Amino acid sequence: MKKIEISEGCFGPDVMVDDESLFMHEYDNRKPEMITDLQDELIDELKSLKDKLGMNDWYQIAEMVVTTSEKYEYDTEESDEGDSCGQCGNYNWKYIYKKVEK
Repeated sequence: MKKIEISEGCFGPDVMVDDESLFMHEYDNRKPEMITDLQDELIDELKSLKDKLGMNDWYQIAEMVVTTSEKYEYDTEESDEGDSCGQCGNYNWKYIYKKVEK
């Protein structure tokens, strides 16, 4: 990968790797395998950075996994919608997602 372009335009967000979009557009004549290879390159780049990621990065990755995957479901019994901390004033909460057993 020589270049990554992140943009937003009239049709929403887009990501391009080496001048090729990671998404299949309406009149796109590229093969799906090409796009998959580009997406894999970006994921591989992320994997190479895992030792440098901060907690906010991991938070965002975990959020992507549980909101996109059908393998996890929100556990209403163990989750805590939260309240304000008496000591620091921050709003504290926790959301628990459990893997769906099939």
